[in-house]
Amino acid sequence: MRSGEGDHDQVHGGGDRGALEELAQQAEAAIVRLRQSLTALSRPSSAAGDGQTLPDEEVRGLVAQVAGTASGPWLEMRSGAGLRPEVIRDLPAVAAELFERGVELHMLCQHVTRFDPELREELGLVEEQGGLVRTMETLPGWFLVMSDSLALVPAAGREGVSVVTDPATVGVLQSVFTDYWLRARPFSQGGWRGARLEDVSQEVNAVIIRMLCTGAKDELVAKRLGMSVRTLRRRIAHMLDGLGAASRFQAGFEVGRSLGDEAICDAEQPLEDRFGASA
Repeated sequence: MRSGEGDHDQVHGGGDRGALEELAQQAEAAIVRLRQSLTALSRPSSAAGDGQTLPDEEVRGLVAQVAGTASGPWLEMRSGAGLRPEVIRDLPAVAAELFERGVELHMLCQHVTRFDPELREELGLVEEQGGLVRTMETLPGWFLVMSDSLALVPAAGREGVSVVTDPATVGVLQSVFTDYWLRARPFSQGGWRGARLEDVSQEVNAVIIRMLCTGAKDELVAKRLGMSVRTLRRRIAHMLDGLGAASRFQAGFEVGRSLGDEAICDAEQPLEDRFGASA
């Protein structure tokens, strides 16, 4: 009988040890997961995977955290009328911290921002603080590069922004920015009157004519230039009057003759809109 009781105790003892070992393994696994989470939080570039859309508060926290440790220039492309995603409307406050730490901010906007008093004042303040600003006729979209391995881009098919952490992808964004930057006009040298502002205006007009020559609708042209359809049509009417043209076709001919090959209209190459709409 005693032998049987001993065997019974050993069975229960082995079961207890097995349960304890299982609990220990679960605890160890939980500790590993916790360490991984803490490591990810301590490295901004690894805070989210590529393409992941973060909640607004996490985006703001990520931007503020990177601003406190960044060493290289930040590159922001602002298409259209220069609007940012709602979640980073407070970027100017972050930019002030960057400037204090000697980090450069390069901002690329479209020409249309020069004709908006509020945006013009905003960009002027950026330059006064130490930022570099340039503008050109059209830009492909908004993005913000914060390091060689961290960028923010618009979320695909929904509101908010997505995080890009792949160095190769971020490198492409940097190359795109540089290509446009080299062809853009310095904002501080644009002036608000005289020949330079007139040059910018003529560049916008030339783009309007080229796009209309491809058969693009007014809505698409306005979107690419960052202006309202009403403003575009008013500008087209002013162009027709200035050129003494009775139609858009005649205006295109006159502009093409004055600009040469740069304004050639090729109807066989339909314009593709990078925002998803076609001409």
